[in-house]
Amino acid sequence: RAVGGAERGTTAELIVVVAARSGSYLDAAGALGAGFAMVVLLVALFAPTLFPPIAVAIDVPLAFALATWLAHRTPALMRAIVPSARRRQQVDRAAAEHFLAEAVHGTHGRTGLLVYVSLLEERVALIPDLGLDGRVPAAAWTEVRWSETGDPSRPRTLEDFVRGVEQIGAILRLRVPADATDVNESPNAPRIVP
Repeated sequence: RAVGGAERGTTAELIVVVAARSGSYLDAAGALGAGFAMVVLLVALFAPTLFPPIAVAIDVPLAFALATWLAHRTPALMRAIVPSARRRQQVDRAAAEHFLAEAVHGTHGRTGLLVYVSLLEERVALIPDLGLDGRVPAAAWTEVRWSETGDPSRPRTLEDFVRGVEQIGAILRLRVPADATDVNESPNAPRIVP
């Protein structure tokens, strides 16, 4: 509904892609797992209690595997250990890939706009096609406030996302108004990707 409302009154086409995450970050989870395994090893080596060597040989790799698995499966922890610049770069790269995969550039008049939402990173990337690039200045996209509270560039709830899409619609109606030949060229439902 929000996408349909945003497209009403404009020739632009919104293509929404919602991804669970934009990068695997397995290296960061592995580093955290290695740190945890090192703590387990240090405890085994320097604790006053003597641990059997077989227990240490099993516990250290098990601690590594468990900590890595938990870190990789916990979005809040991944956001805490992966630097913001890297998360932003992953989102931008994934959005560029989906721009091509979703054929956003295939709309009549090249007026497609990819709205790429990455849940783990809590980030949105907007990629306009050439027909919008010349008519909507890049600074206009930064005016979209995705959250009423907290960081305005990070949607945290469905309501935040809908609010942002409505603001995009207002920008598009002002800069790229509809004409008599306008038709809906793409489905309004978001594409959900893992």
